[in-house]
Amino acid sequence: MTQTVETRLRNAGYRVTKQRTAVYQYLLSTDAHPTAETIHLSVRHRLPNISLATIYKAVDSLVDVGLVNRIQRGASSARYDAAVKDHAHYRCIGCDGVWDAPHDATPHGTPQAFEVVHVNVEFVGYCADCRHQKLGLEPLNAPII
Repeated sequence: MTQTVETRLRNAGYRVTKQRTAVYQYLLSTDAHPTAETIHLSVRHRLPNISLATIYKAVDSLVDVGLVNRIQRGASSARYDAAVKDHAHYRCIGCDGVWDAPHDATPHGTPQAFEVVHVNVEFVGYCADCRHQKLGLEPLNAPII
């Protein structure tokens, strides 16, 4: 963990633990937007005794200090993203998959006395697989005959 990450955690009153470090390193290594359960399954390989409750506490602290974004939509399980740079997400209604999407989230006309700390843009629809398998439709880029 970098000194900046450690400093952010400590300044917010959190200890730098091997559990937090393992969760953060895992999130940095993936672009899959995992749920806490998925993080737990992966981190358990390194720390066999880590509990799901510890995973939730670790991601909550990482979200709190701005190192990780929580992606929460309706009744679906929250997903986590260590890519905190401004970007949007594509979310499939059929399989609940989440993918990064480039997006210029620079606000125009933001009041001078307002600091934007997080932007959330989501494009909702169907991925190619769900469009074909669940809806019986051809991919959007298929030639129309």
